[in-house]
Amino acid sequence: MHTYDAVIVGGGISGLSAAYTLYKRGFEVLVIEAHAEVGGSMQSMTTPDGYVLDCGPNTVTTKDARLWAEFADLGLLDSLIAADRSGTKRYILLDGKPAIIPSSPPALIKTPLLSTAAKLRFVREPFVPRSGAPDESVAAFFTRRLGPEPTERLIDPFVSGVYSGDPRKMSVKAAFPSLWEAEQRGGSIVRGMLKGRQRPAKGTPKGPKMRSVLFGFPGGIADWPKAIARTLGPNRVWSSARATDLFQEGANWRLVVERDGRTEPVVARAVVLATPAFVAADLIDAIANAAAAALRAIPYAPVNVVHLGYRRDQVAHPLDGFGVLAPSCEQRNFLGILWSSTLFRGRAPEGKVLTTTLVGGSLRPDLTELDDASLVKTIAAENADVLGITGLPAMSNVARWPHALPQYTFGHTERIATLEAAEQRLPGLFFVGNYRGGVGVPKCWKNGATMGERVAAALHAQPAQVAVEK
Repeated sequence: MHTYDAVIVGGGISGLSAAYTLYKRGFEVLVIEAHAEVGGSMQSMTTPDGYVLDCGPNTVTTKDARLWAEFADLGLLDSLIAADRSGTKRYILLDGKPAIIPSSPPALIKTPLLSTAAKLRFVREPFVPRSGAPDESVAAFFTRRLGPEPTERLIDPFVSGVYSGDPRKMSVKAAFPSLWEAEQRGGSIVRGMLKGRQRPAKGTPKGPKMRSVLFGFPGGIADWPKAIARTLGPNRVWSSARATDLFQEGANWRLVVERDGRTEPVVARAVVLATPAFVAADLIDAIANAAAAALRAIPYAPVNVVHLGYRRDQVAHPLDGFGVLAPSCEQRNFLGILWSSTLFRGRAPEGKVLTTTLVGGSLRPDLTELDDASLVKTIAAENADVLGITGLPAMSNVARWPHALPQYTFGHTERIATLEAAEQRLPGLFFVGNYRGGVGVPKCWKNGATMGERVAAALHAQPAQVAVEK
């Protein structure tokens, strides 16, 4: 029986990045994806009337030169769409109206988002003692360090925008490890970050400074995972295929895969589980009980994505930025509204605009259970109120993600430690995904590439075994 060097179960960006890294290093890889399309939540579509909709993540921000090199290899570099320069301007809802998020100290002084007392409280941050607790909620950490008002007005909507999470339940150690470590290292965020700066050795030449760039693709963000799958080819990417069982056989691994109405075995020297945590748990129940339990303990937040298209003259707001986030204290029916047609040219037909509204999350999962008609009506009313829109949308679309984002709640670092112990105990078995090391697309890509390098090193150290037909 043929033996692959590595089988990656899951064709989201984490899994595809690991597979592509291994492929570029000459290893024989296979990606097994349960759905018809690769990309996980990175799905896009174009409507008959010309709107380009990103149904999951909408943008990518990076300054990693390795990613630019990958785009060049994939033939994507020339087609990238840089976000409009106004995309650096972001808003937070204040008393029902969008207010610009301050992006500099002078802007912070002038912002209406915080009271004078709250602004002065920032100055005390370096003198607030570190916590002696082994972990702390995101809300408690920032309230202690910055005060309740910045936590409520700035941190809360940021956490909702990134994690769709509840800052009272999320672990700061897991969700914001660099800030937690800064406090542990320096006694405060500011002093810890200053201490953590790495000074280059004397005489070290300075490399070029990379500017962080926000970008998308002409056909939507799905262009990227599709390009990886196209480069790997159909023999290395099995879509509509589901791994149902996983067994260890000596130095190799055997998977049972359902594909094209039949079941077939697949043998590999290494297996990377790049699925959602609960899917990986089912595959390893028989071989790693503790790791399976740790994976099942990771909660997920549901998110719906509602796209609305309008004529430009229906919308009073200039839509001159990235979009607007809603703090939970505003008690709105959305997490955030992205102004997609402002960010990227071609997202809406001429004379039209496109908004993308995120709904649900850990704080309002009930909203994700509304039927399409009710949800569109609710969110159209929110868009109308916040952005000064008259009339009904000409286009609407709803994308549903019942398990959109893993929640880095208390105990998350211990769960990941359990996975690491399983990897040590079971050579050739690896875990990667947005529940490990960050939920954003750039982090998932980077973690996938790093995992690919790690698997490559393990394969180089492991002599190839011949699989025996059973």
